[in-house]
Amino acid sequence: MPHRLRSLIPITLVSLVLVASACGLRHHTIATRTGTLTATPASGKAGTSFSLTAGGFRPGEALTFEVDIPGRSAFIGPSHTADPSGAVTSTYVPLSGDPAGVYTIKAVGNEGTKAQATLTVTG
Repeated sequence: MPHRLRSLIPITLVSLVLVASACGLRHHTIATRTGTLTATPASGKAGTSFSLTAGGFRPGEALTFEVDIPGRSAFIGPSHTADPSGAVTSTYVPLSGDPAGVYTIKAVGNEGTKAQATLTVTG
């Protein structure tokens, strides 16, 4: 390899690193969008079927519902896909051994959309 060509290789590599950093190729971030989430009914005993309705997601966005159970680890449900209007409906049924209290429900999309609500499990 001619000496002149070899001396250009380090300059070319440094230039690529600088260009990649400037254009954002080094790392990607997803802008957070705020969606909506409701739980119906707002409260009920263990065994109640709560309807979870998420909206404001991007059409086709994959999302999961996460339920923070007081004093226990969170339940993360299966993946769902937002319909053409950006909505998803699912159900959550607390088990008979789950504690009474306020449960935080989160809908988390893979394109950065998030929403949060609560429901109350009574004794």
